[in-house]
Amino acid sequence: MEEIIRIQTQVATGRLTLPVAVVVCLMLWCAGFGGWDELAGLGILVLTGYVMIEANTAFTLIRTRTSLPVSVYGLLVSSMCFLHPFQGSDLFPPAFLLAVTQLFRSYESPRPATPVYNAFLIIGTCSLFFPPAVWFIPLFTAGLVPFRSFSLKSVCACLLGLATPYWFLFGYTFWNGQTERFIRPLKEMVTFAPLSYAHLSSAEAVSWAVTTGFLLVSAIHYGYVSYTDRTRTRIFHTFLAYAGGWTTVMTLLMPRYLDALLPVQCICAAFLGGRLFTLTKNRFSGIFFVVIFASIIVLTVYNLWMHFFNS
Repeated sequence: MEEIIRIQTQVATGRLTLPVAVVVCLMLWCAGFGGWDELAGLGILVLTGYVMIEANTAFTLIRTRTSLPVSVYGLLVSSMCFLHPFQGSDLFPPAFLLAVTQLFRSYESPRPATPVYNAFLIIGTCSLFFPPAVWFIPLFTAGLVPFRSFSLKSVCACLLGLATPYWFLFGYTFWNGQTERFIRPLKEMVTFAPLSYAHLSSAEAVSWAVTTGFLLVSAIHYGYVSYTDRTRTRIFHTFLAYAGGWTTVMTLLMPRYLDALLPVQCICAAFLGGRLFTLTKNRFSGIFFVVIFASIIVLTVYNLWMHFFNS
């Protein structure tokens, strides 16, 4: 067990972790390459990874230097071949992360209205091409309370941020006589398909199960050790845990959007799991470390098999 914990520590804090993860991700992307649209998908992965690094640096989410969260995120998404082809909804995960960072900036800010406006502007803009993004509004609004940025001005900033993209869209569509384009995303927000999981492939179901298990265990563990963090860091990680749970419930209720919501789960799981492996060095963390990376390897092999032989 001591040897496993030593390896866990080297992976969590080593300088080679990110370069090795990048090489592995590129190999997986090339192995499952099925069209040039996947290059755009790879670009989204790189963008999301960059925002994760910036968020970890700006808000000191993990008090020890580590690149493990972004490495785990890259490996998880790269192992899921069905996420490689680019779709418009693929823009939601990096946009979600950008909105979260803006919400973090509102923490105890003397002028929280600006970052709150930015966060809800991003969510509102996302809802134009991914209407279910509006269902994250209750989560972000509730997040203003622990961030100590809830006020009348903040509520007004929320409403203005959400309305701004629709105000521009309405002006454009009205000027061009295409008001149905303005109404379409509004209809999709409140249109719910019958709850059915029949369209999900086994690769999607297995990938969701692995990610959800990783997220659940990491979030529960953080609940037990959160007292060791500073108040600000504890609030940030708790919000990520709730965001992961919120996304999990949304995926269960709207499984047809799994491809857009699963990367958001991966983001939350990567941050919480990265903290666990970096700062916890005991028997539990060693066993969980082996289980998770073994699961990622098995998941990668399974998804590649399904991609080549069942596509």
